[in-house]
Amino acid sequence: MKKVLLLAGVAGMVAANAEAIDVTPYVGLDAAYSTVGTDKDSGISSKNWALIGVLGARTDHYGIEGYFDDGIREHKENLTTRNTKYGFDFLGFQPLGCSGRWEGVVSAGLTWNRIRGHQDGTSANDHGHGERLGAGLQYAITEKTALRAMYHYNWVHSSIVNHFNEFSFGVRYSL
Repeated sequence: MKKVLLLAGVAGMVAANAEAIDVTPYVGLDAAYSTVGTDKDSGISSKNWALIGVLGARTDHYGIEGYFDDGIREHKENLTTRNTKYGFDFLGFQPLGCSGRWEGVVSAGLTWNRIRGHQDGTSANDHGHGERLGAGLQYAITEKTALRAMYHYNWVHSSIVNHFNEFSFGVRYSL
C-alpha cells in the first residue's frame, strides 16, 4: 500500500509539472533550383527550377513537413525535362542569437521521384525513392511569417538519376 501511495504521489508531481506541447501548423511555398546527378547520358537536364508546396507542423524544437514539387517543365533546344518529387521531412530547429528571430534548421526525410525527359523523339522516364538530408536558416519576419533558405542532398534509387542537389528559398505562414 505504501508503494502505491508513493507512486501515486510521484505521478501527481510529474503531472502537475507537465506542460502541454504547443503544436503550430503552417503552410509554405519554396522556389528551388536543383542539379541532377546521372550515371550516364540519359536525356535528363542537369539543372531544374521548381515551385514546392509545403504543409507542416512544429513545436519549439521539432517538426514534420510534407512537400510536393511538380517541377517546372524545362525546354532547352531539343531537350525537355520535368522532375516531380514528393515526400516528408523530420525537422530540428535551434534558436540562434538573443533576438529569437533566427533559427538553424536541419532535416532528414524520404522522397519519391518521377523523372521525365524527351530529346529528339526519344523518351527517358524513370522513378525511384530516396533519402534526403538538409540544413539551412530561418528568419521570423513576424510572429506568423518566416523566411527559410535550405540546402538538401537527395539520394535517389533509380536507374537514371542517382542524386539531386537542391537549393531552396521560401516563406512559411503559421496558421
